[in-house]
Amino acid sequence: MKKIFSFVIAALAAVTLNAELVQQDIALDEASWGWGYNSTITVNEAGVMVCTLTGEWGAASTGWDPEIDLTGWDKIVILVENMSGCDGEWFKLKAYLRDKSESEGNQMEGLLGLDASDNELNYLVIDLHQEKEGFDLTQARILAIQCQPNGAVFKISRVYLEKEQTEGIENVSLKNNGIRYNVLGQPVGEDYKGVVILNGQKTIVR
Repeated sequence: MKKIFSFVIAALAAVTLNAELVQQDIALDEASWGWGYNSTITVNEAGVMVCTLTGEWGAASTGWDPEIDLTGWDKIVILVENMSGCDGEWFKLKAYLRDKSESEGNQMEGLLGLDASDNELNYLVIDLHQEKEGFDLTQARILAIQCQPNGAVFKISRVYLEKEQTEGIENVSLKNNGIRYNVLGQPVGEDYKGVVILNGQKTIVR
């Protein structure tokens, strides 16, 4: 009996420590990304956003109204490719995030360095764990992609939020995907009896 109990405890620990990446897409459409300046945005049939920035500085940006809550997420990832004219003095592209205050001095940033490839896929990342005093992740307001030189063109194929989530009963309760789970974080069928977690709600099925 003691051996069986030890095995169950070990199995529970293994499930609890099993991490997975969870992602949630941010929509790419011309209507949402109309908050920039010196910019022209088009979205092609493949759902890829083509950004053209002009002037001494330009930015393509999206605004959330009302503000969105980014707590619990680790990063914002922007997939960039086919860059042209993105040859600033310090970086090729910069992504920044501002909260409801819209304060430039308190924004979170991610940079795409000058060594990034123009033709290959690049990952422009904003780390949401940056220490920014007073920054309110519960009221994220503006996400923008900025470039310095005149006439820069680049494509954005995807923008998404990402976090590392540990499987187990504590974290299964965060899922909202319509799948039923048991207390070990394992998917179960509709005929399963016992404690069932569905869209963050725990119920007992007899």
